[in-house]
Amino acid sequence: MTSAAFAVLLNARRVSIWQTRAFFLITLAFIYTSVMNMIERPEGLHIASFFIGAILLVSFVSRSIRSVELRIGEVILDPEAKRFIEESVRRTGGINLLAHRPDGLDYQRKELETREVHKLTLEEAEFMFLEVEVSDSSEFVGDELKVTGVEIDGIRLLKCKSPAIPNAIAALLLDLRDKTGVLPHIYFGWTEGNPLGYVFKFLFFGEGETAPLTREILRQIERDPVRRPRILVG
Repeated sequence: MTSAAFAVLLNARRVSIWQTRAFFLITLAFIYTSVMNMIERPEGLHIASFFIGAILLVSFVSRSIRSVELRIGEVILDPEAKRFIEESVRRTGGINLLAHRPDGLDYQRKELETREVHKLTLEEAEFMFLEVEVSDSSEFVGDELKVTGVEIDGIRLLKCKSPAIPNAIAALLLDLRDKTGVLPHIYFGWTEGNPLGYVFKFLFFGEGETAPLTREILRQIERDPVRRPRILVG
């Protein structure tokens, strides 16, 4: 009732000053009553705290378990993205994706760093950049993952939006494998920071240390290591 009175007070501010003053006094009365009730009879506060804690614990455990689920029912490639994939398979016999933050380093610099770390020549790997933008991270399930192909100055990008980055990447890799018969490779860079902090960042915001989380999702879905898309980190 106290919270309801406060909500009415906020709404009354838009109506008139007299209603605001009246509901302010009513809200103060409810606050005083609530505080006195908690002091004189703290059992209700203890019970409420227990239930709130239980709800938070169950929610956290549920989100932790579901964080390694695939979540995505279907992957849809637009015509340009399909063309990129088909041409890559036809020219090189493989699919090599390079994970890239939408607001990260420039593409050429990122590719040069990756080739230097993994000792890859232009003939050994033809990269397509993959960018996943986080949508509403509170949504557990995205029925569709729509992937758009974009070409900028000869650099090919695959772009999509998803509530969770690792889940989207895993879904795309498995879809490409099933559609082309080729095991896709994706290259990541290590992220600087505390690993535990990135775990909580993923649970609450859908992004974090992407490489190990993507691998774990793939491991849960595809038990055969031979058929599992390759995750390379450096």
